[in-house]
Amino acid sequence: MSVQQSKASTGYWTWAAVLACAVGSLVAGFVLFVEAPPPSRLAIVTGSRDGAYFRFAQRYAELLKHDGITLDIRTTKGSVENVNLLRDEDSDVYVGMVQSGIADPAQCEKLLSLCSLYREPLWIFYRGSETLDRLSQLTGRRVAIGPEGSGTRAIARQLLQANSIDEEQADFVPQSGNDAAEALERGEIDVAFFVAAIDASYIQRLMQDPTIRLAELANTEAYLKRFRHLSTVTIHAGLIDLKRNIPTKDIVLLSPAATLVAHKSLHPALIALLLKAASRVHRHGDLLSNPNEFPSTAFIDLPLSDNAENFFRHGPPVLQRILPFWLASLVDRMKLMIIPLIVLLMPLIRATPPLVRWRTRRKIYLWYVALRQIDQRAIVGMSSVEAQRSLDALTSLEQQIANLGVPLSYMEEYYNLRLHLNLVRTRVESMLRS
Repeated sequence: MSVQQSKASTGYWTWAAVLACAVGSLVAGFVLFVEAPPPSRLAIVTGSRDGAYFRFAQRYAELLKHDGITLDIRTTKGSVENVNLLRDEDSDVYVGMVQSGIADPAQCEKLLSLCSLYREPLWIFYRGSETLDRLSQLTGRRVAIGPEGSGTRAIARQLLQANSIDEEQADFVPQSGNDAAEALERGEIDVAFFVAAIDASYIQRLMQDPTIRLAELANTEAYLKRFRHLSTVTIHAGLIDLKRNIPTKDIVLLSPAATLVAHKSLHPALIALLLKAASRVHRHGDLLSNPNEFPSTAFIDLPLSDNAENFFRHGPPVLQRILPFWLASLVDRMKLMIIPLIVLLMPLIRATPPLVRWRTRRKIYLWYVALRQIDQRAIVGMSSVEAQRSLDALTSLEQQIANLGVPLSYMEEYYNLRLHLNLVRTRVESMLRS
């Protein structure tokens, strides 16, 4: 090893020890305190394959795929089943699309709202020439209210019970979606309830069927007072078909909202990712909402997630804006370690310079042990043979000291050592001559 290399290595081992402590602390802290990374697969419950929930979930899946997340879309009978799956601790489902008014906060303590996505009007289509504007008129009729577990059935039962209509007063048929629309078209049922987006194919079809009419309830304000999760939406004249002017007049419908609901244990990083996808899908609006009106924190039933609230106030996390999702997630999870790591490393960093100084001086002062032994024997007196041996020892010490690697800042101590060695040699040589 050259002298320069030896000099350069003086503090290397000390700094290497500090670095090893830092790395060890980082690894230990990562294992003990950093939460697990977000899963690469996420299950979401929607509804039937012909519903809007399923279509929107497919668009979310395409966006999440770019961030390395596979969205596993599970079809269900509807919102009630979705809520039950989210509440089930044995289920692997952590997020779902749920119609507002379905989740009871008292029974869903472990569920949180992420946002509302869009308005879902309550469409009540019927056959016959008599105008239907009150639900009490459904006595004795065959009414499709959707299957068990569906959001349509849940809201239909709520409204019908408020009008004292149950299975004894009407014949409830467990059909929904396209099946109910076809049954209504064939005349197999008299009335059908739907909670669906305006662009649903069967809604568009029923609106243009001259034999089927859309009910406009006369007492919508009373329903709004009784059912706070509902709002109203206006289907303006010509909105469905301008050329044929369908509908022929403005129609006011009751409307719940489609919401995004998650289990409390859903990883926070995935919440921001889901909301970013929902924003890209729904921010442009539709026939019933203005651009940037959705996603929204309005029209939700369950408490809003803190992470969702931060998203709507400040936008996506800064790290996710500038880094790939996997790296942003890693840095975000490690931020909890930064302060403890700094607290741990500060004493080590502050102690390193004194430790380097001590190590350097020790390399110099170590030679004084042998030098003092020779000097003490010279003071007492030594024979010519002993004096010659001491001179040989001093020559060997001088050669070793000459190859000693010492930083320039410690040259004073280094040359003092060499001066002292020459001083002892002069004393020993004088004894040899005497």
